[in-house]
Amino acid sequence: MAYKLEKEKNLKKNITEVAAEELQGCLDALDQMNVHEAVHDIRKRLKKLRALARLVRDELGEDNYKSINIYFRDLGRELSDLRDLTAHIETVGILRERYGDHLYVNFFNSIIKKIETERDEMEKQLKEENFFDIHLPEKLKHAQKELVKWPIENNEINIILPSIRRVYKRGRKAMLKAFDEPGKEIYHEWRKRVKYLWYQILLLQESWPEIFSTMEAEVHLLADYLGDDHDLMVLRDKLGKEQDYLEDDTQKELINAVVNQYSEHLRNEAHLKGKLIYAEEPDDFEKRMSSYISAGWE
Repeated sequence: MAYKLEKEKNLKKNITEVAAEELQGCLDALDQMNVHEAVHDIRKRLKKLRALARLVRDELGEDNYKSINIYFRDLGRELSDLRDLTAHIETVGILRERYGDHLYVNFFNSIIKKIETERDEMEKQLKEENFFDIHLPEKLKHAQKELVKWPIENNEINIILPSIRRVYKRGRKAMLKAFDEPGKEIYHEWRKRVKYLWYQILLLQESWPEIFSTMEAEVHLLADYLGDDHDLMVLRDKLGKEQDYLEDDTQKELINAVVNQYSEHLRNEAHLKGKLIYAEEPDDFEKRMSSYISAGWE
């Protein structure tokens, strides 16, 4: 089953089955992938679980929603430090591919090697603490038993409309704030809101597959622009704080230059894409989604 609601099932069955599949996917990732692939996959699935709960937030009630959201949020945070190091390696790889021909030979090699060493040490420590073979599976199995029994009684698909409006409105607000205050955290907040919108579109793709697939691709691309920019900013902060990662002031100046240049490119692309995706007022967006969903789920 893909990450989507299916027309032939009622809302409660849809939500329960999607949640169960994402949790089983987390456990399968631990069994079938290497550590770093599994961490990345599990973090994505935990975000999907949070987005799923957000879609039926009003039906769940605030207390139930918060307990679900906090559980999966905190579990994701336990994986974030290790995942960040992999993201740093991937980001440096992108910079090397994009700018390597314009810099001196092996410019990025020392940075990647030092991050890989730090990651190896962290992975070793987590394994010694039985994080991957005991702690994480236990947390996921607890969620399988206790956190997929969501109290959803209303099976009318339109009960999700308040959440759709709320996610879109907050994303639009975050975009406008990012335009006015282009700080790292502001853009990161916008990115989170965009990803929630992306997940909702994925869940509702059967409403009108041809249209929703196009919407999904465009919102996904915006999320990627913002995600790559966030990874750049986090990498820049890390290299700025940990002086032993850079060989000299020349390397520091050059790495900052390429990071800033690529960030400017990504943000320009995100601005254009964001203006198109968030062109409507929230009320108009909700009405349009309501029309699609009502017609598509008859």
